[in-house]
Amino acid sequence: MPRTVFASMALPRRIALAFVCAAFAVLCLSKARLIGDGMEYLMMAQGFVAHGSPELRRADVAALAGLPPQALARGRLQPGLLDAAIPRIERDGEIVHGFARALDGSIQAIHFWMYSLLAAPFHVLVTLLGQNPFTGLVLLNLAILGLSAWRLQAWLPTAGLPGLGLLVLMGPLYYTAWAGPEVLAGCCVLLATLAALRRDLPLSVALAGLGATQNPSIAGLIPAAAAYALLYRYLPSSALFPASRAARRARDTLLVIAGCVLALLPYLHSQAVFGMPSIIGRYYTDPGLIGPERLFSFLFDLNQGLLIGFPALLSCIAIVLAGLAPPRRRALLLHLAIASLLTLGMALPALAAVNWNSGAIVVARYAYWTAMPVLAVCLAGLAQLDPRRRWLALGAAVFLQGLAAWQALPARGPAFTQHGRLAAWVLDHAPRWYNPDPEIFLERERHREDLATHEQVEVHRGPHGPSKLMRFWSNSGASGGLCATGTHLASEDVVTLASGWRYYNAPLRCAAGAAPVMRIAIGQDMPAILGGGWSVIQGGAVWNVGPRATLRLSLPPGRQARAIGLDGYYYHGLRRSRIRVNGIDLGTHALGQAPLDLPAALAQAPVLEIAIAHTTAPGPASRADPRALGFFLHGVQVEFAH
Repeated sequence: MPRTVFASMALPRRIALAFVCAAFAVLCLSKARLIGDGMEYLMMAQGFVAHGSPELRRADVAALAGLPPQALARGRLQPGLLDAAIPRIERDGEIVHGFARALDGSIQAIHFWMYSLLAAPFHVLVTLLGQNPFTGLVLLNLAILGLSAWRLQAWLPTAGLPGLGLLVLMGPLYYTAWAGPEVLAGCCVLLATLAALRRDLPLSVALAGLGATQNPSIAGLIPAAAAYALLYRYLPSSALFPASRAARRARDTLLVIAGCVLALLPYLHSQAVFGMPSIIGRYYTDPGLIGPERLFSFLFDLNQGLLIGFPALLSCIAIVLAGLAPPRRRALLLHLAIASLLTLGMALPALAAVNWNSGAIVVARYAYWTAMPVLAVCLAGLAQLDPRRRWLALGAAVFLQGLAAWQALPARGPAFTQHGRLAAWVLDHAPRWYNPDPEIFLERERHREDLATHEQVEVHRGPHGPSKLMRFWSNSGASGGLCATGTHLASEDVVTLASGWRYYNAPLRCAAGAAPVMRIAIGQDMPAILGGGWSVIQGGAVWNVGPRATLRLSLPPGRQARAIGLDGYYYHGLRRSRIRVNGIDLGTHALGQAPLDLPAALAQAPVLEIAIAHTTAPGPASRADPRALGFFLHGVQVEFAH
């Protein structure tokens, strides 16, 4: 704890504060569990200690298996899973439990190793003390938080205890016990932004580079530091702090180089080890997810959205702005706008993550560290307020974050596998107002982590019966057991997400007859719908070969076509295609996701001639398969007006 805080406190208060800090550390250590990517980071730390590399070896798994049974149970450690995974990784090249086969045949974690390297000394310490090794990761988080508190007090001494309280409340309170790099990322972003505000731009670059080793979009703060330099040069009145030191060329140059190298290291490592710049980017992100719906989820989701999980951020902004004189308020508003842009800029790449719900505690992991630029500006403003307003800001933050935690945290079990109180109430009584990301709905309804597949159907049952059903658009015949044979699910309020998942909101009913759709599954007995640009049928699907393909659908008489969907997926590297139906350009779309609405001019058309042109020309699939594979079609579905 910074000495300047203790220097202004009476001895009883110092003892009380030390007791609170110790209690927080003990609580975090007692709550520590290995979830998410924690096994990867633990095994890499074990590798650094045992043989000086992050490589996973059988001896590392044996060391884990040698722990006492109670230690394995507490950490939910299952060495047998890794024992069984190693042969699959070595033989088949699969990615299992976050580990993959490298080019040289070794087994490496898909996440970068910097966090585990920093954790290695703590791993040694807890092992020597006979404690669970995964608590070393939590000790590292506590150390990072302590260092951040020290720097915060040194840089903003007048912020005092309210500033330190806000630092802990806004993320570390929830994620310090998490065996992963969220606290590292959050503290790096916070300190990098504060360094930029204090006009120490080289240090800002270095801290951004360190954070980017675990969350690459943090590297966006590096060019932001250059933008801050231009801002202070051409608009000096915008500076919140005076220039605090003379430039030290050697120190500044080394910091900038270190930051840039650190930001590049994960890509260089992945290229050298796996033969691609980012193995996670290739297999565990989907740029098609980046869009308004994901951004809305990031900000406003009732279970884990930034503004829902961090209400204290808004109260702090309001109190700080109200307490500043007009000239300082205008400067702070400018920096709040910049910080908001930095938050959104770092968030946009993260929106492509496929594990959107995993590990969220009160607020999404991505929302925690991306929100830190705004908190940094708030802390800079807080330091300029009188003590009464500073404590008011902390009191409001404690109340609001306590309320957010109460509504989000369940009595038992992980928070990310259960709906919060607010989300549950809305789903029970006003389901049309909450249509979350499909992963959030699926995992919190099933109370476990799960992979969303197009065959799944999930029903939310409120106190008055089923109130919401989610299914993929192509799974139009499934009703989750709600409707009998010969009927189909119907609702007056149906919401189709861009990803193709659909929500049917109460009141739900079962209408007589089949659903108003025509589905043609690919197979030997299907009608002749394939035109040019298709390969041979493989079981229940067929590859499009080349940059273009056509389909021809004959529709039943008397039906009005409303939408058309192609069920399937692209080959690696392809994302979107331009679609024309009967010569009418429908624009560029990602096939396999939401159905495409047809214009009124096509409603009465007896035949639909569909022309597909990929925006990127496909290349050869592999050396063994020279075909230029484009889209793997499983079926076509036409939706009719009721």
